[in-house]
Amino acid sequence: MQRVRPRLRERLAQRLNGTAPAPPQDTGGGVAATNGRPYDYRVRVLVEIHRDPDELALAEEVLTGRGWPVRAPKPGEYAPDEVTDGYVPRIVEVRLLGAREGAAQQALHMVMDLARATELALHVRDAALIQHRPDPHITWEVHPKRVPGPRERIRRFWTDDDTDDETPQPLRVIRIPEQAPESDALAAAASHSPAWPPFDAAEHGVRPARINRASPAWWGQAFLAVLTVGAAMLAIRFLHFPDEHASVLDSALLSVGISVMGLLTAVFGAGAWFALRQSSALRHVLPWALPVALPAVFAAVPQVGQLLHTSYLSAFDLSGEVDGGGWGDALRAGLFLTVAALYGLLIGLGAGGWVYRTTARSGTLLGITLFIGVYAGLAAGLFLATTVLERAGDSGDDARAAAAAYRAPGPYYGLEAEFVCVLPKDKEAPVYGGRLPTGRPLLTFGPKGDRVSLWDPKAERALGMRLEDATFVPAKSEHGKAICPRTP
Repeated sequence: MQRVRPRLRERLAQRLNGTAPAPPQDTGGGVAATNGRPYDYRVRVLVEIHRDPDELALAEEVLTGRGWPVRAPKPGEYAPDEVTDGYVPRIVEVRLLGAREGAAQQALHMVMDLARATELALHVRDAALIQHRPDPHITWEVHPKRVPGPRERIRRFWTDDDTDDETPQPLRVIRIPEQAPESDALAAAASHSPAWPPFDAAEHGVRPARINRASPAWWGQAFLAVLTVGAAMLAIRFLHFPDEHASVLDSALLSVGISVMGLLTAVFGAGAWFALRQSSALRHVLPWALPVALPAVFAAVPQVGQLLHTSYLSAFDLSGEVDGGGWGDALRAGLFLTVAALYGLLIGLGAGGWVYRTTARSGTLLGITLFIGVYAGLAAGLFLATTVLERAGDSGDDARAAAAAYRAPGPYYGLEAEFVCVLPKDKEAPVYGGRLPTGRPLLTFGPKGDRVSLWDPKAERALGMRLEDATFVPAKSEHGKAICPRTP
């Protein structure tokens, strides 16, 4: 048993004999209350501790060490007749993280388990959840008595609801008892002033406030975010990029699309900056997350680029049978897909930042706003990434149509197709996928290891064979079509 110092023993004896001064009222500001540990709910647990000073000191030390304040019960919090002989009652405030349902039972069992684990002479008698008391006050707004100008009215259209246009925005809010008349609100506003300027009845007025009102700005920002994601989807699917063959009209549309997308990206980038400035979690995570993520990105993005190659080659039934080119080509393809996904995330986060910036005064929680914005951005990013894969499939279909007409398709992120004429070295050379035609050119994307995959435009099927079983001669071009030279 831990040794108790004489001064502490004397104070405990005074408390047991009833000669000690009354304990201070518990205001939640003690050492245990300010230890920095977060909690969701508080439960007051009535316990009995053995009257022995050593046991009492040890129990209070153990309970307080867990961050649970311990005090003597107040009148009405316990029944003196029900206290076990030789024990003294104490109130333990258990602070919990988690669900509200079952909090009292959880606190009771936590104290019982702690007493059993540390061999405390302690009995648990009661546990009750501390509930929030209703606030009997109502909010009033203090606003200047002036007519807003056109600029302020336009701004209010995006940041306010259906209040009177002739009434400016409030500069101060006060809380007074419910059912109080306007005169009480004026008196409360005039009685003190937390900040300059002081209240002046000739220049300021009061009106009831609507707390947690929904500003109409959110639907405009949400609509703009959906419009931006839709524009990005259309650009990915239908616009031709600089390395692709395009008409003059397509080039003009690309320039206009890039300008519009740049403007919208700047708008939502500013919203993401607002979210970053207001969220302490993002500010603390990003400085160390980015250096950790960048090496992983450079290693993972080329692997992501293989998805584009797979989607493109699926039109030829050659997925996984072709070497996808060099690391740089795979990096470019992966960046296309990754940037599309991150762009959707940026739009969702930016929309959440704008909604919070324009509705923060109305009680909108930043955490909920960013939570919705991040998940909406993830959904938009997944949608745009899927659109990129669909475009890769469309490019593969276009390449297949060109190959069916014996025209060589253009390069695609390191995939370069060419027509070859195959001269088998043996009539019984093994060919996977069907019979090997020798009188017409076949399309290939190059060898992979000791094997080569081919595609027959006439039969529209994929073939495969070993490099050592045949001789491959580049096909000739005649009138824009590939042909095999005639053999003597």
